[in-house]
Amino acid sequence: MGNRYQHWTPRTARQVSKIEDLKGAIFEGRQFSPLDKLEYGDHGVEAIAEKMQAAILANKRIALYADYDVDGTLSCVSWIWFFNAIGFTNFLSYIPCRFKEGYGVNLNAVKKLIEEDKADLIITMDTGITANEEAAYCRSRGVDFLCTDHHKIQAEKMPQALLLNPKLHPQPVYQELCGCGITFVLLRRLAEKMGKDLSGVWGDLLALAGMATICDVVPLNAVNHSLARQGIRALIKSQRPIFSKLREACSLFGDIDESDVGFRLGPRINAVGRLEHAELVVKAFLEEDADPLVEKMDSCNRRRKEIQEIIVGQALTEAQAYKDSPILFLGGDWHSGVVGIAASRIAETYWKPTWLFGRKDGVGKGSARSIAGFDVTDAMTAAKDLFTKFGGHRAAGGFTFPLENEQAIRERLAEFAEGIRTEKPAMWESSLRYDFEVTPQGLGGAFADTVLGLRPFGHGFEEPCFRLKGTVEKVVHMKDKATGVDKHTALTLADTRKTPLRVVFFGEVLPQSLKSQQVDLLFRVQKKLFRGVPEVSYLGVDYSLSTSQ
Repeated sequence: MGNRYQHWTPRTARQVSKIEDLKGAIFEGRQFSPLDKLEYGDHGVEAIAEKMQAAILANKRIALYADYDVDGTLSCVSWIWFFNAIGFTNFLSYIPCRFKEGYGVNLNAVKKLIEEDKADLIITMDTGITANEEAAYCRSRGVDFLCTDHHKIQAEKMPQALLLNPKLHPQPVYQELCGCGITFVLLRRLAEKMGKDLSGVWGDLLALAGMATICDVVPLNAVNHSLARQGIRALIKSQRPIFSKLREACSLFGDIDESDVGFRLGPRINAVGRLEHAELVVKAFLEEDADPLVEKMDSCNRRRKEIQEIIVGQALTEAQAYKDSPILFLGGDWHSGVVGIAASRIAETYWKPTWLFGRKDGVGKGSARSIAGFDVTDAMTAAKDLFTKFGGHRAAGGFTFPLENEQAIRERLAEFAEGIRTEKPAMWESSLRYDFEVTPQGLGGAFADTVLGLRPFGHGFEEPCFRLKGTVEKVVHMKDKATGVDKHTALTLADTRKTPLRVVFFGEVLPQSLKSQQVDLLFRVQKKLFRGVPEVSYLGVDYSLSTSQ
């Protein structure tokens, strides 16, 4: 259909001519019903809250075991801020090293927490749902093992322990909570049981849960959308020094939206765990003078970007050898902490489920990213005997394996995916869903305000995209400031409005031959402050000549 996407699919055939119908039409096309109130219920909450309350009242030594990404580290910070608020001090936190320990709970760390740190209770965050061996060891030592996680359950590895995992919730809308989201639910219930009025800390905990929801890219269904929306508002209002320092480091001095969290704040936090040790993230959220650690986040993020570009370039070349394969399972001398972001780029470029991994000391360690409709954890389950460890959710996952199994895994994953491709070939054709068609006369400030008032946008509640037809009056190329080379294109459409309608395609140099042509455009709307004045922009997503179908 378009220059970039093979298929454009409307979410609804409904025609919208009035601004007051815009919001309803967007919700209708997405089958989205806003949530009035977060009511998780019990479903594992009560038992763990009771166990934690008893441990706190008995002053037992509690070990917080969290994963090393944004979701895990912010879950850990949530517990520490909660403990500080109630005056409980007999705890320690443990974040595994991505490079030495890898993904998930590991037995050596559990042994250390029990034997050296004298933990009486271990509670996991954003990890642990496959820790059956570690839970068994805790039982043998008389130590309580509590698991709070949100990743997909593997029945044969599920620990015999108290579990709090939204995947076990009977209502699908609650099953997609991230690790920090379920931590927030648990802490609210624990405070109620203990009769604690923690009104001064809830906003900060909500901010953490909102950030994690966006950065962990869980689907923004009604529950997560509400959590993220309220979390962003709490983040803006918070007086915590670390939030102020992070906003300052990202040059965020005014309003904040989900793109700021997902693409500016989140990567700085994640970069530490990707390149160094994620315990530095927890420290940054606890230290009164966070400046040195925020600078560490910045330097790690800059290094991450450099490494990422190298991996992407090499992976794009490597992928050429697998043009006919339904998947990409690629390795190299790559940084295992950065391959996940690179995998997202490769998956989008080739429109294939992608696994990227670093090879080191006979072991492959990496991350997977999916395409719409394909579950990477199901695919890895089909090759579970060949992996040392794997886990994750539908859209993304982590894994390790002996390098001697590399080719066998590639073949097994390809075989699994080929079965799906045979049944659903369209899944492997690039596609984009847009909301509905609009006219130039219907666009303006009220249109932008209505659309942007539905934020946050993200996975599962994508940024609204609209279709527009018109005649190109002008094609203007804009240059890269650093190189002076053409980099962006602005298309001005002929219409009856006083102010000509401009649609800007960032990072694309479109041909001058589009001038005077009838075109179909897909675009999104943006509103930013420019020299203190709100300015509406229309950002091009794809285009085609109106005669091409």
